[in-house]
Amino acid sequence: MIGQRVFAGAAVGLLTAALGLPGTAAADPRRDSLRYCALHPLPLPAGVTHGEAQAVDPTGRFVAGIGTRITDGVWEQVLLIWQGNRVTAVDTPLAGEVTGINPAGVVIGNGSMSATYRPWRYQDGLLTELPVPGTVSNVWAEGINARGDIVGHGSVEATETQLPLRWPADRPDAVETVGPLTDGIANAVLDDGSVVGTSVGPSGPPSYAGWVRRPDGGIRWLSVPGKPRAWASAGRGDWAAGGVDDTPEEGDGTPQRWNLRTGAATPVHPAVGWRIYGVTASGVVLGESAVGHGDRVTPLPGVTNKIRFVRAGAIADNGMVVGWTVGDRLTPVRWTGC
Repeated sequence: MIGQRVFAGAAVGLLTAALGLPGTAAADPRRDSLRYCALHPLPLPAGVTHGEAQAVDPTGRFVAGIGTRITDGVWEQVLLIWQGNRVTAVDTPLAGEVTGINPAGVVIGNGSMSATYRPWRYQDGLLTELPVPGTVSNVWAEGINARGDIVGHGSVEATETQLPLRWPADRPDAVETVGPLTDGIANAVLDDGSVVGTSVGPSGPPSYAGWVRRPDGGIRWLSVPGKPRAWASAGRGDWAAGGVDDTPEEGDGTPQRWNLRTGAATPVHPAVGWRIYGVTASGVVLGESAVGHGDRVTPLPGVTNKIRFVRAGAIADNGMVVGWTVGDRLTPVRWTGC
Protein backbone atom coordinates (compact mmCIF):
# COMPACT_ATOMS: atom_id res chain seq x y z
CA MET A 1 0.00 0.00 0.00
CA ILE A 2 1.21 3.49 -0.78
CA GLY A 3 1.80 5.41 2.43
CA GLN A 4 -0.49 8.35 3.06
CA ARG A 5 1.15 11.74 2.86
CA VAL A 6 2.29 13.42 6.05
CA PHE A 7 -0.03 16.31 6.81
CA ALA A 8 2.72 18.93 6.60
CA GLY A 9 0.73 21.98 7.56
CA ALA A 10 1.59 24.78 9.90
CA ALA A 11 0.55 22.77 12.95
CA VAL A 12 3.25 20.19 12.28
CA GLY A 13 5.86 22.87 11.69
CA LEU A 14 4.86 24.74 14.82
CA LEU A 15 5.04 21.58 16.89
CA THR A 16 8.51 20.88 15.54
CA ALA A 17 9.64 24.38 16.40
CA ALA A 18 8.06 24.33 19.84
CA LEU A 19 9.72 21.05 20.76
CA GLY A 20 13.06 22.10 19.35
CA LEU A 21 13.27 19.01 17.14
CA PRO A 22 16.27 18.92 14.83
CA GLY A 23 15.86 19.65 11.14
CA THR A 24 17.96 18.89 8.13
CA ALA A 25 20.55 21.63 7.88
CA ALA A 26 21.79 22.56 4.45
CA ALA A 27 25.15 21.10 3.49
CA ASP A 28 28.06 23.51 3.37
CA PRO A 29 27.66 25.19 -0.03
CA ARG A 30 30.31 26.41 -2.43
CA ARG A 31 30.76 30.15 -2.11
CA ASP A 32 29.87 30.74 -5.76
CA SER A 33 26.59 28.85 -5.31
CA LEU A 34 25.35 31.43 -2.81
CA ARG A 35 26.58 34.55 -4.57
CA TYR A 36 23.17 35.46 -5.98
CA CYS A 37 20.90 33.34 -3.77
CA ALA A 38 19.14 35.73 -1.40
CA LEU A 39 16.51 35.31 1.32
CA HIS A 40 13.63 37.77 1.68
CA PRO A 41 11.11 37.59 4.58
CA LEU A 42 7.45 37.80 3.63
CA PRO A 43 5.17 40.11 5.65
CA LEU A 44 2.62 38.77 8.13
CA PRO A 45 -0.77 40.39 8.83
CA ALA A 46 -1.34 42.12 12.15
CA GLY A 47 -1.92 39.57 14.90
CA VAL A 48 -0.41 36.65 12.96
CA THR A 49 2.83 35.60 14.65
CA HIS A 50 3.93 32.54 12.66
CA GLY A 51 3.75 31.64 9.00
CA GLU A 52 4.80 29.18 6.31
CA ALA A 53 4.88 29.97 2.59
CA GLN A 54 3.89 26.61 1.11
CA ALA A 55 3.00 27.25 -2.54
CA VAL A 56 3.87 29.61 -5.38
CA ASP A 57 2.29 29.83 -8.81
CA PRO A 58 4.56 29.06 -11.80
CA THR A 59 4.95 32.76 -12.67
CA GLY A 60 6.02 33.71 -9.13
CA ARG A 61 3.25 36.29 -8.86
CA PHE A 62 1.16 34.62 -6.14
CA VAL A 63 2.36 32.90 -2.96
CA ALA A 64 0.15 31.07 -0.48
CA GLY A 65 0.61 29.44 2.89
CA ILE A 66 -0.61 29.10 6.45
CA GLY A 67 -0.25 31.47 9.40
CA THR A 68 -1.03 31.21 13.10
CA ARG A 69 -2.82 33.77 15.26
CA ILE A 70 -2.61 33.27 19.04
CA THR A 71 -5.52 34.82 20.95
CA ASP A 72 -5.82 34.32 24.72
CA GLY A 73 -3.63 31.24 24.45
CA VAL A 74 -5.69 29.72 21.64
CA TRP A 75 -3.87 28.98 18.38
CA GLU A 76 -5.91 29.66 15.25
CA GLN A 77 -4.60 28.91 11.77
CA VAL A 78 -5.41 31.19 8.84
CA LEU A 79 -4.91 30.96 5.09
CA LEU A 80 -2.36 33.52 3.84
CA ILE A 81 -2.07 34.79 0.25
CA TRP A 82 0.71 37.11 -0.86
CA GLN A 83 0.82 39.20 -4.02
CA GLY A 84 4.07 41.11 -3.92
CA ASN A 85 4.32 42.62 -0.43
CA ARG A 86 0.54 42.63 0.05
CA VAL A 87 -0.78 39.81 2.21
CA THR A 88 -4.38 38.70 2.73
CA ALA A 89 -5.53 36.56 5.66
CA VAL A 90 -8.55 34.28 5.28
CA ASP A 91 -10.11 32.80 8.41
CA THR A 92 -11.26 29.22 7.89
CA PRO A 93 -11.35 26.10 10.06
CA LEU A 94 -9.87 24.18 7.10
CA ALA A 95 -6.57 26.11 7.09
CA GLY A 96 -4.40 23.04 7.61
CA GLU A 97 -2.04 23.22 4.63
CA VAL A 98 -1.77 24.74 1.17
CA THR A 99 -0.69 22.43 -1.65
CA GLY A 100 -0.97 24.62 -4.74
CA ILE A 101 -1.83 27.94 -6.36
CA ASN A 102 -2.17 28.70 -10.06
CA PRO A 103 -1.45 31.86 -12.10
CA ALA A 104 -5.05 33.02 -11.62
CA GLY A 105 -4.59 32.97 -7.84
CA VAL A 106 -6.79 29.90 -7.23
CA VAL A 107 -5.52 28.16 -4.08
CA ILE A 108 -5.99 24.52 -3.07
CA GLY A 109 -5.26 22.79 0.21
CA ASN A 110 -6.46 20.42 2.89
CA GLY A 111 -7.82 20.68 6.41
CA SER A 112 -9.15 18.48 9.14
CA MET A 113 -12.79 18.57 10.15
CA SER A 114 -14.36 16.03 12.53
CA ALA A 115 -11.10 14.03 12.42
CA THR A 116 -11.38 13.70 8.63
CA TYR A 117 -9.09 15.36 6.07
CA ARG A 118 -11.01 17.40 3.51
CA PRO A 119 -9.76 19.11 0.31
CA TRP A 120 -10.75 22.66 -0.57
CA ARG A 121 -10.50 25.36 -3.22
CA TYR A 122 -10.20 29.12 -2.59
CA GLN A 123 -11.30 31.21 -5.57
CA ASP A 124 -12.69 34.73 -5.97
CA GLY A 125 -12.77 35.28 -2.22
CA LEU A 126 -14.70 32.09 -1.47
CA LEU A 127 -13.38 28.89 0.12
CA THR A 128 -15.38 25.75 -0.72
CA GLU A 129 -14.86 22.08 0.00
CA LEU A 130 -14.21 19.85 -2.99
CA PRO A 131 -16.64 16.99 -3.59
CA VAL A 132 -15.41 13.53 -2.58
CA PRO A 133 -16.49 10.03 -3.67
CA GLY A 134 -18.66 8.10 -1.26
CA THR A 135 -16.22 5.18 -1.30
CA VAL A 136 -13.32 7.08 0.27
CA SER A 137 -12.64 8.52 3.70
CA ASN A 138 -9.75 10.97 4.06
CA VAL A 139 -9.13 12.93 0.86
CA TRP A 140 -6.27 15.24 -0.15
CA ALA A 141 -5.88 17.77 -2.99
CA GLU A 142 -2.27 17.83 -4.22
CA GLY A 143 -1.91 19.80 -7.47
CA ILE A 144 -3.59 22.40 -9.70
CA ASN A 145 -2.86 23.59 -13.24
CA ALA A 146 -3.36 26.92 -15.01
CA ARG A 147 -6.88 26.00 -16.15
CA GLY A 148 -7.92 25.07 -12.61
CA ASP A 149 -7.97 21.26 -12.87
CA ILE A 150 -7.13 19.72 -9.49
CA VAL A 151 -5.75 16.27 -8.64
CA GLY A 152 -5.22 14.37 -5.41
CA HIS A 153 -6.17 11.09 -3.77
CA GLY A 154 -8.45 9.45 -1.23
CA SER A 155 -8.19 6.54 1.20
CA VAL A 156 -10.31 3.45 0.57
CA GLU A 157 -10.50 1.83 3.98
CA ALA A 158 -12.17 -1.38 2.78
CA THR A 159 -9.15 -2.29 0.64
CA GLU A 160 -6.48 -0.24 2.45
CA THR A 161 -5.56 1.46 -0.81
CA GLN A 162 -5.31 4.96 -2.24
CA LEU A 163 -7.50 6.16 -5.13
CA PRO A 164 -6.10 8.84 -7.50
CA LEU A 165 -8.67 11.60 -8.03
CA ARG A 166 -9.26 14.51 -10.39
CA TRP A 167 -11.55 17.53 -10.08
CA PRO A 168 -12.03 19.01 -13.61
CA ALA A 169 -12.16 22.80 -13.87
CA ASP A 170 -15.06 22.73 -16.33
CA ARG A 171 -17.15 20.67 -13.86
CA PRO A 172 -16.35 22.16 -10.45
CA ASP A 173 -18.97 20.04 -8.66
CA ALA A 174 -17.61 16.75 -10.03
CA VAL A 175 -14.86 14.36 -8.97
CA GLU A 176 -13.54 11.45 -11.02
CA THR A 177 -10.99 8.69 -10.62
CA VAL A 178 -7.78 8.72 -12.62
CA GLY A 179 -8.15 5.25 -14.13
CA PRO A 180 -7.17 2.58 -14.75
CA LEU A 181 -4.56 2.99 -11.99
CA THR A 182 -5.04 1.20 -8.66
CA ASP A 183 -3.64 1.95 -5.22
CA GLY A 184 -2.23 5.22 -6.48
CA ILE A 185 -1.92 8.89 -5.70
CA ALA A 186 -2.02 11.82 -8.15
CA ASN A 187 0.46 14.54 -7.19
CA ALA A 188 0.49 17.01 -10.09
CA VAL A 189 -1.57 18.00 -13.12
CA LEU A 190 0.15 19.60 -16.10
CA ASP A 191 -1.31 22.46 -18.12
CA ASP A 192 -2.21 20.06 -20.96
CA GLY A 193 -4.26 17.95 -18.53
CA SER A 194 -1.71 15.18 -18.06
CA VAL A 195 -1.56 13.80 -14.52
CA VAL A 196 1.63 12.76 -12.68
CA GLY A 197 1.57 10.36 -9.76
CA THR A 198 2.60 7.04 -8.24
CA SER A 199 0.94 3.64 -7.92
CA VAL A 200 1.54 -0.09 -7.84
CA GLY A 201 3.86 -0.82 -10.77
CA PRO A 202 2.87 -2.61 -13.99
CA SER A 203 4.29 -5.90 -12.65
CA GLY A 204 2.11 -5.67 -9.55
CA PRO A 205 3.01 -5.47 -5.86
CA PRO A 206 5.35 -5.13 -4.12
CA SER A 207 6.82 -2.87 -6.82
CA TYR A 208 5.76 0.78 -7.18
CA ALA A 209 6.37 3.20 -10.01
CA GLY A 210 5.71 6.77 -10.99
CA TRP A 211 3.59 7.53 -14.03
CA VAL A 212 2.23 10.21 -16.30
CA ARG A 213 -1.30 9.72 -17.65
CA ARG A 214 -2.04 11.69 -20.79
CA PRO A 215 -5.51 13.19 -21.55
CA ASP A 216 -6.14 10.40 -24.10
CA GLY A 217 -5.69 7.79 -21.36
CA GLY A 218 -2.21 6.68 -22.38
CA ILE A 219 0.17 5.91 -19.50
CA ARG A 220 3.96 6.14 -19.43
CA TRP A 221 5.56 4.44 -16.44
CA LEU A 222 8.36 6.33 -14.67
CA SER A 223 10.85 3.95 -13.14
CA VAL A 224 14.51 2.90 -13.25
CA PRO A 225 15.65 -0.61 -14.26
CA GLY A 226 16.66 -2.67 -11.24
CA LYS A 227 14.87 -0.34 -8.78
CA PRO A 228 11.68 -2.00 -7.42
CA ARG A 229 10.32 1.24 -6.01
CA ALA A 230 10.00 4.59 -7.76
CA TRP A 231 7.74 7.54 -7.14
CA ALA A 232 6.89 10.81 -8.90
CA SER A 233 6.03 13.53 -6.40
CA ALA A 234 6.17 16.61 -8.68
CA GLY A 235 5.56 17.46 -12.32
CA ARG A 236 5.78 20.52 -14.54
CA GLY A 237 6.10 20.94 -18.31
CA ASP A 238 8.13 18.05 -19.72
CA TRP A 239 9.52 16.98 -16.34
CA ALA A 240 8.63 14.86 -13.34
CA ALA A 241 10.73 14.44 -10.21
CA GLY A 242 10.67 12.09 -7.26
CA GLY A 243 12.88 9.23 -6.20
CA VAL A 244 13.83 5.56 -6.42
CA ASP A 245 14.85 2.90 -3.93
CA ASP A 246 16.63 -0.45 -4.08
CA THR A 247 14.02 -2.23 -1.97
CA PRO A 248 10.23 -2.45 -2.19
CA GLU A 249 9.91 -1.31 1.43
CA GLU A 250 9.44 2.37 2.18
CA GLY A 251 12.68 4.17 2.92
CA ASP A 252 14.60 7.31 2.08
CA GLY A 253 15.73 6.41 -1.43
CA THR A 254 17.59 8.73 -3.81
CA PRO A 255 16.22 11.66 -5.88
CA GLN A 256 15.40 11.14 -9.55
CA ARG A 257 14.11 13.12 -12.53
CA TRP A 258 12.26 11.94 -15.65
CA ASN A 259 11.81 13.54 -19.07
CA LEU A 260 8.09 13.07 -19.75
CA ARG A 261 8.51 13.22 -23.54
CA THR A 262 11.04 10.39 -23.71
CA GLY A 263 10.69 8.63 -20.34
CA ALA A 264 14.45 8.96 -19.82
CA ALA A 265 15.50 8.91 -16.14
CA THR A 266 18.32 11.05 -14.77
CA PRO A 267 19.67 10.89 -11.20
CA VAL A 268 19.38 14.12 -9.23
CA HIS A 269 22.39 15.16 -7.17
CA PRO A 270 21.97 13.40 -3.78
CA ALA A 271 22.67 16.67 -1.94
CA VAL A 272 19.20 17.83 -3.02
CA GLY A 273 17.73 15.16 -0.72
CA TRP A 274 15.17 12.46 -1.38
CA ARG A 275 12.12 14.58 -0.49
CA ILE A 276 11.23 16.50 -3.63
CA TYR A 277 8.98 19.54 -3.32
CA GLY A 278 8.86 20.78 -6.89
CA VAL A 279 10.28 20.85 -10.39
CA THR A 280 10.23 23.73 -12.88
CA ALA A 281 9.35 23.70 -16.57
CA SER A 282 13.09 23.68 -17.31
CA GLY A 283 13.78 20.70 -15.04
CA VAL A 284 15.23 22.45 -11.97
CA VAL A 285 14.47 20.30 -8.90
CA LEU A 286 13.62 21.57 -5.41
CA GLY A 287 14.54 19.57 -2.33
CA GLU A 288 13.81 20.23 1.33
CA SER A 289 16.52 22.90 1.64
CA ALA A 290 18.41 22.95 -1.67
CA VAL A 291 17.91 23.52 -5.40
CA GLY A 292 19.31 21.12 -7.98
CA HIS A 293 20.51 22.43 -11.36
CA GLY A 294 21.78 19.26 -12.99
CA ASP A 295 25.11 18.46 -11.29
CA ARG A 296 25.14 21.78 -9.38
CA VAL A 297 23.34 22.18 -6.06
CA THR A 298 22.53 25.47 -4.35
CA PRO A 299 21.74 25.21 -0.62
CA LEU A 300 19.08 27.67 0.53
CA PRO A 301 20.71 30.22 2.86
CA GLY A 302 19.25 31.43 6.13
CA VAL A 303 20.67 29.31 8.95
CA THR A 304 22.13 31.59 11.65
CA ASN A 305 22.64 31.48 15.39
CA LYS A 306 18.94 32.40 15.69
CA ILE A 307 17.55 30.30 12.83
CA ARG A 308 17.98 26.56 13.33
CA PHE A 309 16.99 25.44 9.83
CA VAL A 310 15.11 26.39 6.69
CA ARG A 311 12.35 24.60 4.81
CA ALA A 312 11.40 24.91 1.14
CA GLY A 313 7.77 24.69 0.10
CA ALA A 314 7.63 25.24 -3.68
CA ILE A 315 9.48 26.69 -6.67
CA ALA A 316 8.31 28.90 -9.55
CA ASP A 317 9.50 28.64 -13.15
CA ASN A 318 11.60 31.79 -12.68
CA GLY A 319 13.55 30.02 -9.91
CA MET A 320 11.93 31.81 -6.98
CA VAL A 321 11.60 29.46 -4.00
CA VAL A 322 9.16 29.95 -1.13
CA GLY A 323 9.23 28.37 2.30
CA TRP A 324 9.98 29.31 5.89
CA THR A 325 12.69 29.57 8.51
CA VAL A 326 12.52 28.02 11.96
CA GLY A 327 13.89 29.90 14.95
CA ASP A 328 11.93 31.19 17.91
CA ARG A 329 9.04 31.40 15.45
CA LEU A 330 8.18 30.32 11.93
CA THR A 331 8.83 33.07 9.37
CA PRO A 332 7.53 32.84 5.79
CA VAL A 333 10.23 33.68 3.25
CA ARG A 334 11.15 33.57 -0.41
CA TRP A 335 14.52 32.99 -2.01
CA THR A 336 15.60 34.54 -5.33
CA GLY A 337 18.54 33.83 -7.60
CA CYS A 338 19.04 30.29 -6.36
